[in-house]
Amino acid sequence: RASGPVCLLLASLLSLISAASACRLWKLWPLSFIRSKLSTCEQLHHRLKHLSFIFSTEKAQNPMQLMRKANMLVSVLLDVALGLLLLSWLHSNNRIGQLANALVPVADLFIGTLLFTILVFLLPTTALYYLVFTLLRLLVITVQGLIHLLVDLINSLPLYSLGLRLCRPYRLAAGVKFRVLEKEAGRPLRLLMQINPLSYNHVMHIYRLPRCGCHPKHSWGTLCRKL
Repeated sequence: RASGPVCLLLASLLSLISAASACRLWKLWPLSFIRSKLSTCEQLHHRLKHLSFIFSTEKAQNPMQLMRKANMLVSVLLDVALGLLLLSWLHSNNRIGQLANALVPVADLFIGTLLFTILVFLLPTTALYYLVFTLLRLLVITVQGLIHLLVDLINSLPLYSLGLRLCRPYRLAAGVKFRVLEKEAGRPLRLLMQINPLSYNHVMHIYRLPRCGCHPKHSWGTLCRKL
């Protein structure tokens, strides 16, 4: 009895958030530029579509649409659980303070190196400066690429369908097969009907969710040409 009003309330809140995100103010130059560069905005927009579809008050038209809703719900719950786990890990043992204490001396060392290269114009120092920052940039881009791949994998995997195929394979049937149990003259033919479950490849192909497009802006070829 409570699911209907709760879904209606959440759908109304999500529609208000969607209307606010579609405001013309976000299309102005500074905000639109920042919004296009932040992958977090793309991820939030993608999750907003998922939540609007999950909490829609319209009944699912077919089993495929119902399975898609379940897969999206499991994906959102997994995303929230991973986020809370990451936040709890960062707050435990003051890891955020440790990261800040580690980065501040490194930044001071790089600023001193930069001033030294400007004043003395030493080629080895300049080359070392570019080498260090290039390696750090490559490390950051590699970590970002792995995070993008992980996010895209979580968003597109049909987790509910895979769990259903693992625990209750008869719910995802690809057909039936018959096996003869008894065949005697003058007596009825006895057959055993068994359900053929869908293979995991077919489950991935049929129930896979659309990708959110949270991929790096530049390819490795473009990055190498810039280097």
